[in-house]
Amino acid sequence: IVDIVQNEVSKRATPSVVGFTDRERLLGDAAVAQIRSNAKNTCRNFKHLLGRKVDAPDVQIERFWSTSELCECADGHAGYKVMYKGESRAMSAVEVTAMFLTKLREITEKWC
Repeated sequence: IVDIVQNEVSKRATPSVVGFTDRERLLGDAAVAQIRSNAKNTCRNFKHLLGRKVDAPDVQIERFWSTSELCECADGHAGYKVMYKGESRAMSAVEVTAMFLTKLREITEKWC
């Protein structure tokens, strides 16, 4: 038996989008809601960057689709340059993915 879990807005799918503001981190539907007003601090398609170097040809293609600036992070892999809580930060694709997966875990734990 498989249970389909609904998120906080009663949807069965949670968008894989993470947004950063001066005060908080937004995930899923909340990040999608603010993407127009805060595109430069919104990370999408981060799953495509996992384990990839910034100079890889497929990462260069992702630059076109990315709303925030892609950069090289401390671990040498691709990530995002965002403003979070008033300071510029380089968030690796692994960090952003971990934030998103933590959100999914929280949603699942509330449901069960």
